[in-house]
Amino acid sequence: MNRTDALTILLTLKDRAPFTERWLAYAAHVKLPFRVLIADGSVDDAAQAMAAAARAAGLDVEWLRCPVDRTYADYYAKVAGALSRVTTPYVVLADNDDLVIPGGLDRAVQFLSEHPSYVACGGQCAVFWVSSREAVYGDAVEWKCSSQMHSDVADTAAQRIIDQSLGASDVFYAVHRTPLLRAQFEAIRDFNPHDLFLMEQLVAFLTAISGKCRQLEVLYIARQQNSPGSSGGQHQERFGGWFDRMLVPTFSSDFTRFVELSAGALARADGITIEAATRVILDAYKMSVAPSLLNDLLTEPTITPTMPVVLQVVGSLARLPRHSLLRRFAQRCYRRAQWLSHDFVHGTEFRTRRAPDAADAFSPVHAFLTRAHHSSTPGT
Repeated sequence: MNRTDALTILLTLKDRAPFTERWLAYAAHVKLPFRVLIADGSVDDAAQAMAAAARAAGLDVEWLRCPVDRTYADYYAKVAGALSRVTTPYVVLADNDDLVIPGGLDRAVQFLSEHPSYVACGGQCAVFWVSSREAVYGDAVEWKCSSQMHSDVADTAAQRIIDQSLGASDVFYAVHRTPLLRAQFEAIRDFNPHDLFLMEQLVAFLTAISGKCRQLEVLYIARQQNSPGSSGGQHQERFGGWFDRMLVPTFSSDFTRFVELSAGALARADGITIEAATRVILDAYKMSVAPSLLNDLLTEPTITPTMPVVLQVVGSLARLPRHSLLRRFAQRCYRRAQWLSHDFVHGTEFRTRRAPDAADAFSPVHAFLTRAHHSSTPGT
């Protein structure tokens, strides 16, 4: 099979017609050789005429009218339904502010066709900013790339999830084997999570569980960072960052179901117990969201700039063996330095000042404890 006939780009739309027009114009400009299926949940049919014009320009584009995308449930049903219509062996998701790189997609398709044990393949991601009010076109376009190349190629699903959580691979927008991504979005449609980013993380986890994922050293996609009206941006504006979203009432039930789905798939893949699989999922989740949580926490008024440093130093000392001379020395200094606050180890307070009568008031406590010790010592 010709690689250009092996891949479908699933372009999911929700309004923002200028970005759709730009996406199709770019596709024509680079002579995009892959099939494009537009799953349109917009309030109008403006993209239908754009798709027709793209076909006239030689692109393989199909426009699919979907119910208006008013809720996340509508979005999940839209993607699952569109994936059921994909006939190519490989598929990749795209938003209308993402500009795909044909050469990178071609390399990913080639890799998957030659490595049947891999379930997804992507490449390096570029991000760009357009300096104009509309953020569609502009005289100055700034861009940069992630420098980390990361692949999840361990033999066990558990290790692949851990590796994924430590790396920088954006599996969600990688090229996937169509049957696997279709099954994942059918599960997401039935799950119907309220948190959009938890949905993306579930796709990443389920992909790593399904098999190996490769990130090639090739530019693969360019994603705009300042496009107004994006679904992710609107979700963050409404609910906040990771820390805020974890306090939303629906997050608890969403996360419970997220763990159930991930742990069930992991247990089946590696032949381990649900309990063991759950522990892996929780550990991987903590590692993957920790940087975002730290970023959110650093904006809180109770967090000082020095606190992360203090916590790392104290944590390193606490992890030393109990008989370690360094740990015992640090503990002794901490306990005997009366000017050092008890909460120094949490980084919340450095100095303390005793109340004027503190020493006299504590004297009976000290005498009682030492007297009880001496009276219980044999031979006293």
